[in-house]
Amino acid sequence: MVNVGDMAPVFSLPGTTGPGLDLAKIHGKKRAALFFYPADRTSG
Repeated sequence: MVNVGDMAPVFSLPGTTGPGLDLAKIHGKKRAALFFYPADRTSG
């Protein structure tokens, strides 16, 4: 379980229109926000 204020686990995500995100490369240098939303044009 992740709580507010916890350090994010190391992960990497592919980019959709450019380079992806590798959290290990920016750790301690930049801030990152990750959020999820239902895909466009889907029910629900």
